[in-house]
Amino acid sequence: MRVAPSHPVSATPAAALDAQARRLLWRCRRGMKELDVMLERFARDALAHASPQERGALEELLALPDPLLAQYLLGENTPPAPQLARLAGAIRTYVAMQGGSALFSSQQPALPPTHAELSGEVTVYSAHGTAAL
Repeated sequence: MRVAPSHPVSATPAAALDAQARRLLWRCRRGMKELDVMLERFARDALAHASPQERGALEELLALPDPLLAQYLLGENTPPAPQLARLAGAIRTYVAMQGGSALFSSQQPALPPTHAELSGEVTVYSAHGTAAL
């Protein structure tokens, strides 16, 4: 599917979509937070201008079980069907271009790294006290 990631997330309200697109958008709600966010954000932008073949590929992707779908969308595995591999890649690219994370909006400021993260310091906590490694 073709998506222009430069426009804001949720650019197409669900009410503006046709019945098939609204059904597909509803099926993006999987019960696994990571999948829900990735799929729903992508679908809101892509469904309004998706071809029938692209919608068919999304429907086929959404028919997969959650664990397999998670592997495909998180890049752990590649779907064997070319149209599903392209779609999974498009979803991963879309998420990456929206700030690199499916779970956090690109408007959220990144937290600066702590001194320990920058220096590689590790503190061990135990019943006998703490010690820096």
